Amino acid sequence: MKKIITVLAAAALASSLAFADGLKLSFYNKLYQEDAILDHYDNGKDEDGDSETVTDFPALKERMFVEVKSDRVDAMVKATFKFDDLDGSHFGFVGSYVNDWYVEFRPVEVLSLGMHDQIYSDGSYLPVYDDNLWAGNIGSNGFTVAFKPIENLRIAATVPFSTIASEEDSPNENYLNGKKEKNEDEEFDTGIGAIFDHELFQIGASIQDILDGDDRQVGAYINMPNLFGAVEGLTVGAGFAASERPRESFGDLISVGHIEGGVSYENLLSAYATIELGKFSLSAEMLYNLGYKHDVKDAGWDAVHNRKLYTAVGYDFYTGAAISFGLVDKLTATVTGKLLLDLASDADDEADLMTSGAFAIDYELNERNTLGAEFDVGICDSDWAVAIPVYWKYHF
Repeated sequence: MKKIITVLAAAALASSLAFADGLKLSFYNKLYQEDAILDHYDNGKDEDGDSETVTDFPALKERMFVEVKSDRVDAMVKATFKFDDLDGSHFGFVGSYVNDWYVEFRPVEVLSLGMHDQIYSDGSYLPVYDDNLWAGNIGSNGFTVAFKPIENLRIAATVPFSTIASEEDSPNENYLNGKKEKNEDEEFDTGIGAIFDHELFQIGASIQDILDGDDRQVGAYINMPNLFGAVEGLTVGAGFAASERPRESFGDLISVGHIEGGVSYENLLSAYATIELGKFSLSAEMLYNLGYKHDVKDAGWDAVHNRKLYTAVGYDFYTGAAISFGLVDKLTATVTGKLLLDLASDADDEADLMTSGAFAIDYELNERNTLGAEFDVGICDSDWAVAIPVYWKYHF
C-alpha cells in the first residue's frame, strides 16, 4: 500500500513539474460516520429466541482523495482509516487502506497506458447507488492500453490482474499458459472494448475474459443526454450484460447495518434516468435479472442470530429513486427510496422483500466546506436497522 501511494504521489509531482501548463488538481478530506447504530433481529440470540435490538458505536472514518490531471499524466488515490470499537469494549485505530487509485500516461495524444484504470460507458452508471456496473468497463484493475483512431472513439485492450501492496502479498496471477490440475486458470484473461461519443448520445461495448468460455462477459450500453437533444435536463441510459457464469451486480444495493442485499445475474438489464430542473433533481434506476434461477439458501446462515443471510444471490429486481431540492440558499434536502424483490425463487424459498429509505440534508458552509446529516432505515421482514450518517467535507 505504501508503494502504491508513493508511486501515485511521484506521478502527481512529476505531472505538476513537467506539465504545469495543463495541470488540474482535485482534493477532498472527508470526516464521517455511516454505520448502523441499531440492528433489530427477529430471532435473537437469547435462550428464549425472542427478538433483539443491538446497539453499536459507529466507526469514525477519515478519507482523503486527490486526483491530478495534466496533458500527459493523470493519477488518483483515495484512502481511508477509521476509529472504532474493535471488540465491543476497546477502541482503536484501524490503519489506512486504499479504496481506489489509478495512473494513466499518454506518450502521444491518441494513446494512453493505464494501471488500475477504470474506463466506464456513461450508460453503465447508477446515479442513486453512485457507481458503474462492471460490464460497462473497457479497462480493468490491471494494465490497459487505449487508442483513439478518430475523434470521439476510444478503443481499449486490457490485461486484468490484482494489485498488491507488497511483493510478499499473494497476487491473483493471470497465467499465459496455466494448468487446471494445478488450480490455475488455463485461459489467459484479456478484454477489449470501445466507447463512441456523439453530441446526442454515447454508446459503449465490452467483452471481458474473451478466451475463457466459462467466465466471459459481454456488455453494451447507451447514454442519451437531454434525450437526444429533445428534452433539456433529461438524461436516460440503459444497458445489457450477458455472462457465462452467475455474477453479482452489487451485493450492497441496499445496505443499512445487517439489512444488506443486491442482485445476481447471468443476463442483466439496467436502466436509469435523471432530471435536472434548477434546484430540483430526480434520479431513478433499475436492475433486472433475466432468467437466472438462484437458490436463496446459497446466501448462507447467520448462526449467531439464527437467521438467513440475505445477500446478492437472493434477489432479481432492484429499483431506487432519489429526489433532491433546494430548501434555502446553500441548503439541499434529498429523499431516497430503494427496494429489492426475489422473482425467480420458488414460493417456499423466496427471499423477503427488502426496502430502505433515507432523508439527507447537505449545507454548503462556504465554497470549500460542506456539512451533511442523514437518517437511514432498512427493513427486511421483521428485521430492521437504523443509521444516522454525518460528515464534514473540505474540498477544492
